[in-house]
Amino acid sequence: MRSKFFINTLILTLSNILTGALAFIFTVILSREIGSRGMGLYQLVAPLYTMFLFFTGGGITVSISKITAEKKALGKTREMYNTIKAACIFEIIWSIFITTLLILLSGFVSKNILNDDRTLLSILSFCPALIIVSISSVFKGVFYGYQKILEPAIIDVLEKAIRILSIYVLIQTFKGYDINVKSAAAFISLSLGELSSLILLYICYLRFKHSTPPMGKSDNSLQLLFNLLKLSIPLALNGILSTMFNSIIAILIPKRLSIAGIPYEEAISLLGKLQGMAMNIIFFPSIILSSLSTILIPSLSEGVAFKNYKILNHRINTTFKFTMVVAFASLSILLNASKEIAMFIYKDSSVGKIIYYLSFGIPIVYFEIMSFSILNGLGKQFNLLINSIVLSLIDVLLIYFIMPIPSINIYGYSINFIVSALVGIFLNIKCILNTLDNFKFDLFNIIILPLFIGILNYIVGSIIKNIIPIHMFIFICYMIYGTLYLVLSKLSTSKKI
Repeated sequence: MRSKFFINTLILTLSNILTGALAFIFTVILSREIGSRGMGLYQLVAPLYTMFLFFTGGGITVSISKITAEKKALGKTREMYNTIKAACIFEIIWSIFITTLLILLSGFVSKNILNDDRTLLSILSFCPALIIVSISSVFKGVFYGYQKILEPAIIDVLEKAIRILSIYVLIQTFKGYDINVKSAAAFISLSLGELSSLILLYICYLRFKHSTPPMGKSDNSLQLLFNLLKLSIPLALNGILSTMFNSIIAILIPKRLSIAGIPYEEAISLLGKLQGMAMNIIFFPSIILSSLSTILIPSLSEGVAFKNYKILNHRINTTFKFTMVVAFASLSILLNASKEIAMFIYKDSSVGKIIYYLSFGIPIVYFEIMSFSILNGLGKQFNLLINSIVLSLIDVLLIYFIMPIPSINIYGYSINFIVSALVGIFLNIKCILNTLDNFKFDLFNIIILPLFIGILNYIVGSIIKNIIPIHMFIFICYMIYGTLYLVLSKLSTSKKI
């Protein structure tokens, strides 16, 4: 069981590195073609797209993966197939209804909610993706629940490659057009990529179904759908609320910056630099963690089903250790070379300053993200929802009051970044400890050792950064950190023995 867990994590990690790199290339191409103002416009619409994805299919992938893992463990594959069929029918009907409603209201949304008429084309352009992704989410959940990771991993890579190819062709086609058309082209490319993903996932699912015969008895379809929605609705509500707050934040940032004395078009540009450029750098290393999170949820569900608290304790601690290694390694690099990295990727040194201040929150935010995944795996969807609402309210309040201060302006986001994550960690860890009475937090290997190596890595990095090219600097610093961690963690383990 343990070896399969790590093999699947490795496959997903490699896949996520590739898909993350391709997604990153997509944003770099987009930012260079449409500039920071165009990226600001894109970032106004992106949270709305994500929010409607949660309306149409929020929580379905995670819920299907949990149900599939449970049915697999109990040998009830017939019930699993009936659940998948019910989920697909529901998703097709529901997503078409929500998408039609959005199309009818798109003019009102662009003018009165996003407060920018230029977003209308982008809203209409992402509508097909809402239906496509909702259906795809069902099939993805099956593969994750069965821990058959290779198929969705390869498909994700192909989907991102098709998206990049599409955006390149579309941007060249609309080269002389305004930024609203170019922003819409980005969402059209997204729909094309997701369509290819759905077709490939369905083909793989048919092959899987052929090789896995139905077994056992099954409840009726309505009961199975009810069981699925009972799991997915809290996750969907959590996603809707968090992305709704993300939309509020995206709308709020230019307005609050205007109060600080910054013109609206420049404020839109700063939004693009923050959420369309700097945040991509901050979260790029976390693509490694997303694979771990995807495998962790059904894995913890199995542990809970069999009440194997020893495995639960081990996997949670291992997850946190790996998370903090990635976080502190990334922090030490970005503190040293945020300006150089911004110039290398975006040809814009002003983005580097935003990256620098945001980077202080990386260990805290990464830890918080993984703690949410653990709550998911432990079946604490209601707690996850409540905690997310609290954190989103903190985000809005801090941005509302801090950003209008002229001396802070856009950098107020980094204050919110840290404060909100600290509160999130407190709430999530409290819930984990209440759920697992015998859970023992490995403070040394999760916090102390990664932090110590991060300090060493920062010192070494400050010495070598002016000697070697920036891409080599990043690679070498990660290698140094990884080597130091392996050596020192082995030494600390041998001393305990």
